Amino acid sequence: MRSLAYRVISKLRLSEVIGNVVPGRLQILCYHGFSFLDEHLFRGKLFMTAALFEKRLEWLKKNHYRALPLSEALYRLQAGKIGRKEFVLTIDDGFHSVIALAAPLLRAYDTPATVYVTTYYVIHQHPIFRLAIQYMAWKSERQHVDLAGLLSGLNGETPLHGTEASRRLEALYMVAEGQCTEAQRVQIARHFGERVNVDYDELVRSRRLTLMNQTELASLRDYGLDIQLHTHRHRLPLRQSEVAIELAENRGVLSAVTKADLQHLCYPSGIWSPSQWSALKALGVTSATTCVPGLNTSRTPPLALHRFLDGQDITMDEFKVEMSGIKDIARRSRRLLRHDPSDDAPKA
Repeated sequence: MRSLAYRVISKLRLSEVIGNVVPGRLQILCYHGFSFLDEHLFRGKLFMTAALFEKRLEWLKKNHYRALPLSEALYRLQAGKIGRKEFVLTIDDGFHSVIALAAPLLRAYDTPATVYVTTYYVIHQHPIFRLAIQYMAWKSERQHVDLAGLLSGLNGETPLHGTEASRRLEALYMVAEGQCTEAQRVQIARHFGERVNVDYDELVRSRRLTLMNQTELASLRDYGLDIQLHTHRHRLPLRQSEVAIELAENRGVLSAVTKADLQHLCYPSGIWSPSQWSALKALGVTSATTCVPGLNTSRTPPLALHRFLDGQDITMDEFKVEMSGIKDIARRSRRLLRHDPSDDAPKA
């Protein structure tokens, strides 16, 4: 039913006509990686084809939407100076595909963007361990894998597909990430690939699941892209001392490749709590983005900014409706019907 509604709204061109009907509301778009081969089929919320991303940029330009740098947009939001059809584009994690596929398109369409970079895999130039295991399990034509001898404490046949596979493989990630060195995890991933008949070394060579290196990050400024914080190990603890360690390591790597003032953060995996805000403020973080959809106003907490997570699984019709502000009106109406008059209350 929702897909039909999006098609009807698009067919009637209501998205183009309305276009952020209420001024003073800021849309922040969220992207992650871009697909070289079949990554968009593996994880449509995480990877998008360059062709679809270009269609988004082309439609935005054709319909007179204007991308703002994040810092400028947040300043104008607080000052009440955000106009209709102004938005911010953000990209999480820092995949190699950003520099290889997305950056040239962003420059071609004169679209500034902020890239939130998690830095452990910037230093360790291997495919992201957890993601590589998940991808190889998805790609394998086999139904099961024998984990015996792969890692201490893991034995027996494990399904590669379905809910049970996710649960069983989670144990593999947890043990490997908690007890093994990076070199050991690389060997585990390589042996896992051999057992499921998927070439791990092809993933290494292609860099499809690898982050940008420091040289590539430094070159982002040539495309008009800003670099900001996303923690070092893609996690944000609750304890202030642990938050300080994560951001210090993240800043340490990023400060070597950018002169930007590193004051904006993206919560890893969209997991956050207002209990973290005092620690973030003490560490000089002035804004933080979530994965909670909706437009932002001057009343939105700067450390709980809303974003729309775009991806391969989002149709063009849905994207148009989201950009128009129609979906945000619907969200706010539903909150009022639930007798929740808050416009931008924090959601933990």
